[in-house]
Amino acid sequence: ELDGKLARDEQKIQASIEAVKTAQKTAYSEENVAALVWFDNFLQRAGGLRAQLQALKGTPQDTDFVKQLVKAASVAFGGGRETDYPKVGVSPYSA
Repeated sequence: ELDGKLARDEQKIQASIEAVKTAQKTAYSEENVAALVWFDNFLQRAGGLRAQLQALKGTPQDTDFVKQLVKAASVAFGGGRETDYPKVGVSPYSA
């Protein structure tokens, strides 16, 4: 089920990429460049997650390993953070 949702999302993102690339041809924008980078990052993460999910097919769903993998995938997509700690403030160790 999750694999199917990811596949549909990948198709939507791919369509958005094509639309942004078309817009870039007529009117260049830094925002569009940033969006293309974000889209590409999403596609890479989703592809990796789908590969992991396919590798897990056939394993019992209640194993600790599967639970840890799902948690790791949620963290990879930013779902594991309660705050935006890494992005906020100055590091106390910066020179």
